[in-house]
Amino acid sequence: MTQTFYIQGRRPGFISTVARTAFLAVAAIGGLFMIVFSAAFALFAVAGIAVIGFLVFAFFWAKAKLLGKPFGPKAMMGAQFEQMRRDMESQLGGSPQTSFETKASGPKSAQGPVVDAHRTPDGWSVDD
Repeated sequence: MTQTFYIQGRRPGFISTVARTAFLAVAAIGGLFMIVFSAAFALFAVAGIAVIGFLVFAFFWAKAKLLGKPFGPKAMMGAQFEQMRRDMESQLGGSPQTSFETKASGPKSAQGPVVDAHRTPDGWSVDD
């Protein structure tokens, strides 16, 4: 085994052991304080960013309500998307779909008339 010596060349006494322990305790408490302080700062920073984001959203939402203009990308650009879709379909030779049609179902007129079905004791029934 190796033998180690202190720099002073002597073994520490009771007072130096107590002083070293006290310094270690103060350093540990200071480190915990820094962790808590950093966490609190991060919490306030995130909360501040969230409040600023909410205020910006509320401003634009209120502006849209007061001026009667739509808010959001779909509301603001919906007409342009519909126009582009109609232009593309006219160039490709397809018939433009209306908003209630889907590609899978096709035009509603091709499916036939809308009928009223009702449940009977024997099952579902449709009156002609």
